[in-house]
Amino acid sequence: MALRKRNMTALGCISTLLVTVCLIGFVTEVGAETRKFRTVGQFSRVEVMPVGDVEGHLLGIFEFRGLAFIDGDVAVLTGWTQCDVIKGTGSCQNYVKQVYEDGSTIVFKGQFDARIAPDGKTGLYENGKGEYIMGTGRFTGIKGTLSYTGKRITPISPGLKETRGDFITEGTGTYTLPSK
Repeated sequence: MALRKRNMTALGCISTLLVTVCLIGFVTEVGAETRKFRTVGQFSRVEVMPVGDVEGHLLGIFEFRGLAFIDGDVAVLTGWTQCDVIKGTGSCQNYVKQVYEDGSTIVFKGQFDARIAPDGKTGLYENGKGEYIMGTGRFTGIKGTLSYTGKRITPISPGLKETRGDFITEGTGTYTLPSK
């Protein structure tokens, strides 16, 4: 009888622990916020250098500016991207800073695949993934991830004189903020 009572008590403790873990997981999930975004921008600085190992291998460093529209919020964005492409296809890494009207900021780092059209005038940004690395103001302590795709809709003209490589991206970010 004592053994059975001890087993029931142990089972009760385990059940309580499982329910608590499930509730904590549920509360954490409810605290996550998912927001859709769209950005439009253009390149403000471009440096492209041939690597010289194989035909069409280029290393590019880009600075860009634009606007981010995030579920009713608008932020000014500035970003820096580095791409390593061979014959118009390659991988890119970037850092993006968003500054909101109230002065709050978000910084994220991302990576994506770039595919430049054969004519070199437009291109696609695919499989974009990133993580929020810092925030200030209402975004202090932000943690989470984002995914995105996009396209360049005008060419990058020499010296950025005629066209500045205008682009658009769309995606979703999911993040949490620390409890206040």
